[in-house]
Amino acid sequence: MKKIKYAILMLTFPTLLFGQTEHLVQPNTADPLSGTPNNFHFIYTNQSITQKNKLFLFFPGTGAVPFNYQEILKHAANLGYHSIGLTYPNNDAINQICLTTTDTTCHSRARLEVFDGIDRHSAVNVDANNCIERRTLKLLEYLNTTYPTENWGQYYNGSQINWEKVIVSGHSQGGGHAGIISKIKQVERVVMFAAMDWITLLNRNADWITWNGQTPYNKYYGFTHQNDEAVDFNKIQTTWANYGMNSFGSLILVDTTSIPYNNSHQLYTLLTPANDPTKFHNSVVVDVHTPMNNNLPIYAPVWTYMIEGNDSLTSISETLSNSNILVYPNPTTSYINLKGTESFNLNYKIYSSQGQLIRIGEVDNSIIDLTYLNKGVYILQLYQENNLRTFKLIKE
Repeated sequence: MKKIKYAILMLTFPTLLFGQTEHLVQPNTADPLSGTPNNFHFIYTNQSITQKNKLFLFFPGTGAVPFNYQEILKHAANLGYHSIGLTYPNNDAINQICLTTTDTTCHSRARLEVFDGIDRHSAVNVDANNCIERRTLKLLEYLNTTYPTENWGQYYNGSQINWEKVIVSGHSQGGGHAGIISKIKQVERVVMFAAMDWITLLNRNADWITWNGQTPYNKYYGFTHQNDEAVDFNKIQTTWANYGMNSFGSLILVDTTSIPYNNSHQLYTLLTPANDPTKFHNSVVVDVHTPMNNNLPIYAPVWTYMIEGNDSLTSISETLSNSNILVYPNPTTSYINLKGTESFNLNYKIYSSQGQLIRIGEVDNSIIDLTYLNKGVYILQLYQENNLRTFKLIKE
């Protein structure tokens, strides 16, 4: 095997938007033993808002890299999560590797080798230095050493990742990795985009989908396009049912339903993909094909709901809810004033009426500038640590 030398490279771009910071780290910068692929990990935080102290860990689809998924990574950071798009060995599609077999363990053996580097499958060649688990751990160690004020150390203990603080997520092949990790580790949440493992010759799911795993089935959320050209809509419904997701309601079309989508864990869309109307599979989360509105992803409310569940717009703390806070004038044409917040050091979020995150900021002298907003109805969240208060705003 040829030894390939790579330039060690790490880039940081501070304060991209409202306090957001981006780090680009190559795998062999975080770990000299790491080989290919060596595309940048993409890392985001927003230290200007209250931190959730949870990690959003995203796995790209087959042949894709974190660069292709920056919108959802930034979105998670702006919700208060540490956010990582991980580069890992993903050139070979798991469903293609197992396309002509009737072995129900084919998919699980392939995926587990990608996860921990233990040899289980003849068609997979991922060693312990390049597996998902080590790449994640080494990146966390590197980030904690390089950026000690960002608190990355909370996500590992010695040589073990604190999976219970991790939201695992991914697109296509990456969604399957998120799923199987949740079976062997107890994670905070499982967020899957257009992802399933299917045994074609048996017309059924791979074995691991129905395992009794470490993560409760109420933690699973899925989102797909009904016209997905790569993942059959009927088969993904079977997959979601086998995860146990149908226990929380039927499929919901997000195009015609507002957050929290009837509390369903099974979501789909019929919207036309951006830039290429045939790219349904990518449209639910890949930047170039995700539909946009005023430079914001249309699916941002869906992403928020999947990452946070009903916590995104419905949690109200006793401290703030019992305080006498007045928001005025409301309706407004420019600014709002807050009365009764003097004893609180508050941050705020502005959402559209559909739950789309628009802006994050700090309350400055009890005044919030709304001059940039178009006329319409909005949601204002005032929060301090885990305390939250929600108001409806009208901009005229």
